[in-house]
Amino acid sequence: MESGSQALTVTHIQRMCFHDGPGIRTTVFMKGCSIHCPWCSNPENITFAVETYEKDGIKGTYGKEYTPSELVDVITKDQDFWGSDGGVTFSGGEALMQADSLVPVLEQLKEHKIHVAAETALFVPTEKLQKVLPYMDYVIADVKILEEAGCLNVLGGSIALYKKNVDVLYHSGKLKLFRVPCCFEYTFTEENKTLIRTFFNQYRDIPVQVFAIHDLGEKKYESLNRPMWRAKVVEKDSLTEYCRQLESDGIRAEVIQI
Repeated sequence: MESGSQALTVTHIQRMCFHDGPGIRTTVFMKGCSIHCPWCSNPENITFAVETYEKDGIKGTYGKEYTPSELVDVITKDQDFWGSDGGVTFSGGEALMQADSLVPVLEQLKEHKIHVAAETALFVPTEKLQKVLPYMDYVIADVKILEEAGCLNVLGGSIALYKKNVDVLYHSGKLKLFRVPCCFEYTFTEENKTLIRTFFNQYRDIPVQVFAIHDLGEKKYESLNRPMWRAKVVEKDSLTEYCRQLESDGIRAEVIQI
C-alpha cells in the first residue's frame, strides 16, 4: 500500500461510455452507496464490502481493491481513445463516499491533464464533496425524491443535506447537469414532479436529463440472490411531456435512455 493512502474499492471499469459526461468516457464504478433506492440497477454497488456471487454457474466477486497509483495506471491507458473532449467519470454506488482515497487519484489525473467527471446523488457529508471539488471539471447530480419524509423513509437520505450540497456544488461552478430517474411510484408522482420543477427554477442555467427506470440489473440481483423491485415503466411520451413542462420554465431538458 502506498504511504498515507487507502485502497479504493471498484466494481467495474467501463470503457466507451457516452452518457457519463462530455465526449467518450471511461467510467469507474465505485463500490458502496450512502442511500438505498428501490429501483437501483447496480445492486453490486450498494454495500462497501467485496461480495461473492454466482451467475450462470460461475462464481466471482463484486469489488476489487486498487491503490491510487494502480487505478491511475488503469485509467491513463485509455487516454488515446477519448479524443480531445473525453475523460474519466467516477460513478457508483456513491463515488464521493470514498473521497479520502479518491483525492490522491484525482491529484495524479490532473497531473496528466485528464478531464474528470463524477455522477453523484449528493447524499454525502459536505466535507467529502468539498475534498474532491477542486479536481472536478464536470459533475452530474441526480435528483430523486425531494419530499422530506419520502427522501428519508425511502432513500434513507436527508433532504436538507442534499440541498446544501447542491448549493455548494452549484456555486463551485462544477455542476453541469441534473439527471432524474423516473418511476411512477416514487420520483414521478405529481407531488414530486412539482417539487422538482420548483427546485430546478433555482438553477435554470443547468440542463436536465430525464430517463425511465429499467430492469437491466436483473441478472445482477439474481447473482446476489436478492429480489429486484419492479416498477411500472414510464413511457417516453410521459417523459417528453415533462420535459416540455420544464422547458416552459426556461429549463433545458431532454429524454435519454441509459
